[in-house]
Amino acid sequence: MKHMTLQQVEGWDQRGPGRFLSTASRQIGLGAAALFFTIGMAFAAAQELPKTDQELVDRIRSAIDTKDYSPLEQLVYWEGAGRIKRNIVAFEIRRGLGRKIDSIAFEDFPEDGMDKINAMDKLRVNMPVTNRVRVTYDEPPIDDTGKQPTSVFLVGKKNGTYRIALVVRNFDDDDD
Repeated sequence: MKHMTLQQVEGWDQRGPGRFLSTASRQIGLGAAALFFTIGMAFAAAQELPKTDQELVDRIRSAIDTKDYSPLEQLVYWEGAGRIKRNIVAFEIRRGLGRKIDSIAFEDFPEDGMDKINAMDKLRVNMPVTNRVRVTYDEPPIDDTGKQPTSVFLVGKKNGTYRIALVVRNFDDDDD
């Protein structure tokens, strides 16, 4: 093994070890910054929300078809949802994953659609609702009405992208 003097170490100069350490630190810092930038870009791409009704319908269809909860979880606007509400919503969403879809419809939401909710002091919608997405499953009717099983998502735009709205308590309480 060949021994090197401090003067032979790349980055070392007569000003001492500080010069060497700052060069090494700079290289490590740049590498870390590049890594965090790459991770951040991947995270941002995963978080990109649908801007059009077709993108929204496609995202919902793909998540159901592939049994992937995370795209739907990202679509939900969770503000105001306590622990129990989050669990209930997650359960209901997961219940639809992997089921064969008969149709998905992007529908206007009636202007008076929230009147009953708004009349109650205890509940509210956590964001403005303009539309709903109705997912009808290709399964036998659930009762004598002849209607197929259906999931309905209340949706609206928040910051220019579509989100799924929730009906939440109108007061702060983690156990809703």
